[in-house]
Amino acid sequence: MYLWDTHILRHFASGHSTLREHLQRVAWAEIALPSVVVAEVVRGRADYALKATPQQSPLAHRLLLDTLHLLHTFTWLAFDQDSAAELLRLQRSVQTRKRYADAQIAAMALAGHHIVATRNQAHFVDLLPPAQLANWIDEPPR
Repeated sequence: MYLWDTHILRHFASGHSTLREHLQRVAWAEIALPSVVVAEVVRGRADYALKATPQQSPLAHRLLLDTLHLLHTFTWLAFDQDSAAELLRLQRSVQTRKRYADAQIAAMALAGHHIVATRNQAHFVDLLPPAQLANWIDEPPR
């Protein structure tokens, strides 16, 4: 299965051409959003809606609802006990300060033998083997 990070989801929403090419070669059932990504996206939209000025509020709330609708078109993969065990292992073995969300996504990929689709491979290169990373934005399908 391919786990998308937040950046890939953002490019999907904008209809990125290279991403569309990848989607023609991969079954929709093989794509999932980690619960970490769902949490990041919902938190960002909710914060914007709750902190918006009166002038920004109609757009902020519309974006929140549109985002929730978009998220429901995907399969969600929950961070589970196996992922937690991998995260602990990563925290002990990797001596770098990573964003916690990236480490959680990597742990989910390791636990489930998934591939992380991301444009920001530098965030994951020391967490995952190359075979578990894919760039569906800058690299066309093979």
